[in-house]
Amino acid sequence: MEKIKDLFNRSINRIKTVSTKQAIISVLLLSLAVRLFYLSLKHPLWWDSHIYIGMGKYLFSNGAMGIWESFRPLVHPIILGTFWKSGFNPIFSGKLLDLTFSLVAVYLTYLVGKKIFNRETGLIAALIFSLTPLFIMFTGLILTEPLAITLALSGVYLFLDGNKKWKLFLSGILLSLSFMTKFPQGVVFGALFLILGIKLILKLYPLNKEEVWGRVKQLITFSLGFGIVIIPYLLFNYYRYGNIFEPFLSGSQIVTTSTWVYGSGITFYLTQFFFRNWIYLFFFVYLYYFIKEKHWKDTGKNVLMLSALLFLFYFTFQVPRKEVRYLVTVLPFLSVMVAYALIKIHYHLKSSSKPTLRPAAFIILCVLMTMIHIPTTLYFEKTPTFEQEILKIIADNNITEPILTTDPALVSFADQEVVILSAGLQFGPIIYGEQKGKYGLLFLNDCDLICSPGNLSCQEKREKFLNLVAEENKEVFRETAKECTYLIYLPRELN
Repeated sequence: MEKIKDLFNRSINRIKTVSTKQAIISVLLLSLAVRLFYLSLKHPLWWDSHIYIGMGKYLFSNGAMGIWESFRPLVHPIILGTFWKSGFNPIFSGKLLDLTFSLVAVYLTYLVGKKIFNRETGLIAALIFSLTPLFIMFTGLILTEPLAITLALSGVYLFLDGNKKWKLFLSGILLSLSFMTKFPQGVVFGALFLILGIKLILKLYPLNKEEVWGRVKQLITFSLGFGIVIIPYLLFNYYRYGNIFEPFLSGSQIVTTSTWVYGSGITFYLTQFFFRNWIYLFFFVYLYYFIKEKHWKDTGKNVLMLSALLFLFYFTFQVPRKEVRYLVTVLPFLSVMVAYALIKIHYHLKSSSKPTLRPAAFIILCVLMTMIHIPTTLYFEKTPTFEQEILKIIADNNITEPILTTDPALVSFADQEVVILSAGLQFGPIIYGEQKGKYGLLFLNDCDLICSPGNLSCQEKREKFLNLVAEENKEVFRETAKECTYLIYLPRELN
């Protein structure tokens, strides 16, 4: 009888395991289908997308092609450049990598949720994260986020099993690579370092030397993993720029330019993200459970909460430019906490004799709250690149000199070095002056040279700059689209 009972229990457990595997596979297949459909819409690449492709070309051509911006992290350009150098189209390769990293990030969200809570929480978190429009839109944009999120979640997953030193060390390496993919990802390392530090402090009283030393070794091992990647990068900065912190200083300066174009205010992310992605409002419900159920006593739950809060604090109070897209890196952490809150509410409704809402209705409501924003959020206006026109002018005039441009899209298809008139009118005219006599083609989009409303001195500066460019160069192409005028010039000494 006992053998029959044991066989029955093992069979039930196996069925549950198979069912769980089928569920996560279904989530991944759904994620794949949604993203393949999204890729079929062929949305245009963003400004930063072309920069990363250009930096990859620059790195693997010894500066003969592409573009360089010191404040950009290097991991993503190195990967894109490797594919380009191997003969693959960087745009196709970048989109394929986006798709791959996005699916891996969804699976890692499931694993993290499963490890901290349970399988059900992990599955729901993965589904919510996968179908969030903000995350979907990064598929095919060739930006750093899918890779950075994947590396960060890998590091977090290993950290959660940090009793083994090698896992803590590897966790530090992965979080360092995430940071070297997207600098704000250092928040995750900071959160985990803080958790280890607090654990160490709590062991000081009452003092237990053996346990204290164990915590110290954990902190050192984790930090060494992070430092083994960062230190070579800092040395590279010193020899290239003369300042190990130059990329961080330049990046801090860049986010202070043209701030009027972006959102502002401490309530920006509350109104523009949480109020427009309703399912994530359940994060505030989880705050209640976090306190009521004393989740602060659990390392995994602290990882979720502290990472999310530090991200929100950083983007709200430290970054002058406010953009909803910044929050994509916090979505996995929010998704897991939201999933837990949904399960708790659903259980409460099922166990209540007179529920305020039927459990099935609650599930339908959650599905609608997750998906209702997809049609509007995934729409992007396509901007012309004039690729064929530019390539023809380059070929007809045998141009080998660098290209000067306000739009980095050229770097994805041109084989010359590209110099960006970056930050619009703040630095554009200065860069133009420095490049006189060095460039072979100048591409201008007058919409890239913007002034804040009512800034008459800026508007005057804009007119002077455009007139100067027209005087010193020969116009060979002009077209107006969507109230923007696109111009191609050749320097007069070439004519």
